[in-house]
Amino acid sequence: MKNIKAIIFDYDGTLLLENQSTISNNIQTMLTQLKNHHLLIILATGRPFNHCRYLMDNHLVDYIISANGALVTNTVGTFDSITLSQNNIHLFYDFCDKNHLPSSFYTTDLLINGRFDAHIDLGLREAMNLNVRTLEIMKPMHNDPIYLMCAFCDHKMDTALEEAFPDLFLSRWHPSIISLLEVEIKKTTGILKVLEHHNILPSECVAVGDGNNDRDMLELVRYGIAVGDNPNLAAVADFTIDSVETDLIDLLDFLNK
Repeated sequence: MKNIKAIIFDYDGTLLLENQSTISNNIQTMLTQLKNHHLLIILATGRPFNHCRYLMDNHLVDYIISANGALVTNTVGTFDSITLSQNNIHLFYDFCDKNHLPSSFYTTDLLINGRFDAHIDLGLREAMNLNVRTLEIMKPMHNDPIYLMCAFCDHKMDTALEEAFPDLFLSRWHPSIISLLEVEIKKTTGILKVLEHHNILPSECVAVGDGNNDRDMLELVRYGIAVGDNPNLAAVADFTIDSVETDLIDLLDFLNK
């Protein structure tokens, strides 16, 4: 495709539709067609890596940027990562335990602290179509790298979290979910590292997404494509489509003329 060297996709709501466990055959075919045009295919997701690993195993994407930008993986292995300190992990685990808050911890998988309520049920169902009861519970002395931590609560807990963790970056990206990181990380953090490695400019890219955490990447690239009716994304997108499965290839063909 003329002047386009990379396409960046969100996962949930963009490639993976509601109530699906894997992407459809039609979207798999579309990704194969794009790779046959020698485009770099990047997946940027708020999920942990292992939830999307099958796309790389099946050679449908070149990079997976997971944990909202904190872990970047390619076919060779870990390309880049930003991890949390064990001290902050333990402090956060203890805070959530003391305050009876459900929480999650992103390794290459998704672990939880074993507390359940309506916030974690709703948050994981809406954000990732997950049943929280199927997730592994993290042991208190877990020592594997953790890239992202989330508390499941409403905004009334934000002040308490800010006071308890004044040196961490807190970001509420869902009414029931707030993330904690030691440095400010977005999907574009990982995207820019991949593009720099391949000597690709953002102006040579297309980004496609449906959620509020996709806004930065749609603003970054030459063509930002919003999926669905999210007004926050429509405000910054160059184009809006109803579905990747039915509309994206036609739009890319139009842009290629």
